Amino acid sequence: MNGPRPRLTAFVSALALTATLAACGTPHPGISNGSVSGCYRAIPTARDAVHDSHATLIGVHRVAADRVKLHLPAAGQAELGSGDNDTSVCAFAFKGTFTPGQVELAPPAEQGKYAVVLVTTSHLDVLASSVLTHLPHFLGKRTL
Repeated sequence: MNGPRPRLTAFVSALALTATLAACGTPHPGISNGSVSGCYRAIPTARDAVHDSHATLIGVHRVAADRVKLHLPAAGQAELGSGDNDTSVCAFAFKGTFTPGQVELAPPAEQGKYAVVLVTTSHLDVLASSVLTHLPHFLGKRTL
């Protein structure tokens, strides 16, 4: 039993363990900076911006800054993508009852059951917000 077979098995096991551990340190498409996972650290910033602890976070989306400007009126006036050199922003969708002036950086007269808060991906700053009666289609059907 002390022949080459146990040594080969030990070598193959060590090689497999090394490959598995090395794979843990490499970037993966599902959790890269280009994915929505980069936005999860900004959830507290977005939640603070809605000023409603009972509002439900229903979606986290990473979208191109140019696309946001086309679909959210309040975002068209914000400096999206310029201050942080970000080409994308994190869009957080909340459901609740939002009154005029309640959501940070939203136009003061807006009210509705949805709030969309845009946060920079690098410095976690609120860029713009909107309060709406329904969610815009560009956010898709992706939810938490």
